[in-house]
Amino acid sequence: MHASYRNIYFFIASYNKKYITKTKHITYRIKMKSSKSIVAIVKGNQYNATKEALSLIKDQIKPPTGSRIVLKPNLLSSKRSKIVNTDPNVMLAIKDFFENQMNSKNILIAEGTTHGDPNEMKTAMENNDYFKIYSNWNCFDLNNDLPGTWFRIFEYNKDRGVEVALAKTIIDSNYIVSVPKFKTHDVLGLTLSLKNFMGTLVAAKDANGNFIHNNTDEVCPLMHGFVDKRPHQLSDVENTGPSKLCLSVNLVRMIISIQPKAPVIDIKPSLAVIDGVNAMEGDGPAFKGAKKDLGLIIASSDFIAADTIASYISGLYPLKYIKRAGELGLGKYRLDQIEIVGEDLESSIAPFKPHHLFPKSKFSKEEVIKLKELTDIVY
Repeated sequence: MHASYRNIYFFIASYNKKYITKTKHITYRIKMKSSKSIVAIVKGNQYNATKEALSLIKDQIKPPTGSRIVLKPNLLSSKRSKIVNTDPNVMLAIKDFFENQMNSKNILIAEGTTHGDPNEMKTAMENNDYFKIYSNWNCFDLNNDLPGTWFRIFEYNKDRGVEVALAKTIIDSNYIVSVPKFKTHDVLGLTLSLKNFMGTLVAAKDANGNFIHNNTDEVCPLMHGFVDKRPHQLSDVENTGPSKLCLSVNLVRMIISIQPKAPVIDIKPSLAVIDGVNAMEGDGPAFKGAKKDLGLIIASSDFIAADTIASYISGLYPLKYIKRAGELGLGKYRLDQIEIVGEDLESSIAPFKPHHLFPKSKFSKEEVIKLKELTDIVY
C-alpha cells in the first residue's frame, strides 16, 4: 500500500454576512491514505466488545515506541449517568489492550468536564464508578492545563477576533484515543469522536491577546458563535440556524488545529473507540436524552470513518461537519472508502430518534457554501 501526501494551506476566515476575509494562513502536511479505512463493529458488553474491536484492528494501531497514550473520554458531567458519560469498562478495556497488546505503560486519561457541581474530572470519574473498577488511573483534569495551540473562532455577525486554545497536553501528545459516548445532539445530529475534542478547549483570548476565559466550561460555549450568550439562552431559530453553522465551522477549525505541523504527517486523534453499548437518542447530549440499547462498540484508526459509520448506523448519515472534515483529508467519509470488520453493517442499523430540533437544523445550500468557505483550503 502506498500513501500520497498533500500540503494543505488552511485559511481561517471571518464572516459578516457580506464578505469573506482571509485572516490567517497555516500550512499542514497531511497523509492521504489511498487504501480503505477499516472500522470494527462489535456487539457485546463494554469491556469484552471493546477488547475484541481493538483486536480486529490491531494491525492499524501503531503508537510510536515509548509514546504516552492519551485517552480522551466523554465525561461531560460529574453527575452519574450511564448514557451521558463514557463507560469506565470501555476505558479499562482500552488501557488493558495498550498495556498487554502494545506494551504501552505510559497511559493518561485527560478530560475537561464542563457540567455538574463541581465540574471536575476526578469527581466525574468517582461518581461514574471509574475508581470502583480500577483504583490506579493516571488522570489529568484539562481544566488545570495550559494553552497549547490557538485558533480563531467564527462568530455570528461579529468579529471580535476571539481565539480559543486546545490543551497543551493534547497538542504535545503524539498518540490520542478519542473515546466518545454515542449520543444525539440538538443541531449537529450526533456527537462522536470529532466533537469529543471540545472537552480539550481550555482558554480564550480577545484580539488584543487578553485572556477572557481560562476553563473548559467557559470556553466551550464560545464555539456556538454567540459570544454574549450561552447555548441554552439561544432561541430555536438562533440554535438551528447561525449557531449550527458557527459550531460546525469551529469544530472543523478545532480538529485542523490539533494536527501536527509539517513535516509530521500523522493525523490526530490516532484512534477512535465509540461507546455505543448504552447509547443516547432523543434530546441529547445531556440529561434530557433517552437510553438507546444499541449494544455496539465501534473502533477505527480513522476517526472520521468511525464517526461516518456511527452516523450511518443511527440513520442520520451524512452529517455535514463530519463530511467537511473528511473533505479536508482528515479521514474517509464515504461508505465506499470504508471496510467493515466484525458485525455486518446493514444488520447493525438501528435508527435513532433525533433531537427534536435536528429536523429543523438542515443545512441550506447557502450554509453548505459558507461552511466550505469558512474552513477553506488551497492545494
